[in-house]
Amino acid sequence: MLAAVEMLTTPEFARFVFEDLLPGVSAGALMSQLYGGDGPDGWRWSWIVEAEGETAGAMAAYPAHLAGQVPPDDPAAERLAHLAGFPALMPKEALHVSRIGVLPGFRGRGLARALIGAALRTAQREGLGMVSLFVWADNAPARALYESMGFRRTGSLEIAPHPRLTRHGESLLMTRPV
Repeated sequence: MLAAVEMLTTPEFARFVFEDLLPGVSAGALMSQLYGGDGPDGWRWSWIVEAEGETAGAMAAYPAHLAGQVPPDDPAAERLAHLAGFPALMPKEALHVSRIGVLPGFRGRGLARALIGAALRTAQREGLGMVSLFVWADNAPARALYESMGFRRTGSLEIAPHPRLTRHGESLLMTRPV
């Protein structure tokens, strides 16, 4: 379910990393394997929000110190190297929201706010001092939501164009103390 929500709400990263990575294996199938594991992108650090009895959105947030180096023999290593600036900029004492999305028919109902609230509670429970996330500089609605919840811009990263990447430009690091 996490993979399906991500592909419907924020597919850019998933497609960049996973699409056509292994012959005959879809991006969704690779993501399902990843989310089924116990690593930083696994089920332990993932949430699904429901509304009206339906899955309405999802979030992944893990302790930033778990963002590790990608082994050079990993099939996605070359693709992830293009995005190496992200983990380098993450505060290691943070719970980092790596993915969040609400399906279009459920937006405007406070579901993203509820997911961020879960991240804040998890950071506190895990003894982490803050929550961090990246947002595209031109995504005014998301920035407004995060700012209304006490997040402040604490850094930025310029993502260079790449033939496989559908987005590039300035990405803002936003953080909020717990």
